Amino acid sequence: MPERYPGFVLWGCALVFVVISVVFTLVPSAMFADIGLVVAGGSPMTELRAVYGGVHLAIGVFLVVCASRGAAARELGLLLSFLAFSALAGYRAIGMAVDGQQVALMSTLLVMESAGVVFALSGLLVSPRSSES
Repeated sequence: MPERYPGFVLWGCALVFVVISVVFTLVPSAMFADIGLVVAGGSPMTELRAVYGGVHLAIGVFLVVCASRGAAARELGLLLSFLAFSALAGYRAIGMAVDGQQVALMSTLLVMESAGVVFALSGLLVSPRSSES
């Protein structure tokens, strides 16, 4: 089981990024409304779909490719997962501290992103060190 755990973690991380992409692509207005942001249509909505839909999908697909390859690729995917979740959680925490009062969803997202950090890090720590250079 320990040898399969990093792949399991990577597939889980990939699923998170793909689901975020699909949701923000299909119903971005509803997602942004949950955090109190009303987005005008047209260019602003296109930009948000590109970032929240496109970038998250690219990360998710990259993680799927990494999960389907050897140990070195899985390690890279886990590293990207760890860095992405760390940046999301870190910058969300900074924003919450600097910007003051937040909607409850922000705390939920921070907890989920922090869990992603721990999950990805656990996969990295269990992952066999690659001898490939």
